[in-house]
Amino acid sequence: MNYSGRDLLLGGLLLALALALPIAFHAVGLGSAFLPMFYPIIVAGYLVALPVALSVGVLAPLTSAFLTGMPPFFPPIAFVMMAEGLILGGTPAILHQRYKLGIWPTLALTIILDRLVLFGAVYISAKWLYLPEGVLGIASLLRGLPGIAIIFLLIPPMVKKIKIEMQKMPVME
Repeated sequence: MNYSGRDLLLGGLLLALALALPIAFHAVGLGSAFLPMFYPIIVAGYLVALPVALSVGVLAPLTSAFLTGMPPFFPPIAFVMMAEGLILGGTPAILHQRYKLGIWPTLALTIILDRLVLFGAVYISAKWLYLPEGVLGIASLLRGLPGIAIIFLLIPPMVKKIKIEMQKMPVME
C-alpha cells in the first residue's frame, strides 16, 4: 500500500495531538469520559493512508501509557484502547477512503464497531479479573457518551474543512 510524505507528516501531527489532548483534558478536569484521544485517531482514518491511520490508532495509547502511565497497562485499559484505535483509525480509512462511503455513515459505523470492541474487551477483561462483566461493559459504554456526542458534532465538519484545505496544498512524495 502506498502512502505519501503528507500522510506521514499528518499522521505524526495527529499522533502528537492524540498524546496531548488527553493531558489537556485531564488538566482541566474533563477526564476520559470525553474520549480526547479518539478525535485525532478518527481524523487520521479519514485523511491518511490505512497503514498510517492504523499506526496512529495503535501508537497513541501505547505511547501515552509508556510516557504518562495513562491509559494503564493493568487493568489492561491500554490494550483495550489499542484495539479501539485499530477500529477508529482503520474503519474510516477503509470505508470512506477506499469504498467512498460518506463521512456520516462511516462515522456511525466506526463508533458502533468501536463500542462493540470496547464492550467485548471489557467483558473479557472483567471475567479474567473476576469482576461483574455485564455491569462493567455497560458502564464503559455509558461513560463514553459525552465524548461520542462531541465526536459527532466536531469530526464531520472538521474532516470536510481539512480536506478542502488539503486540496489546495501540493502533495509531497
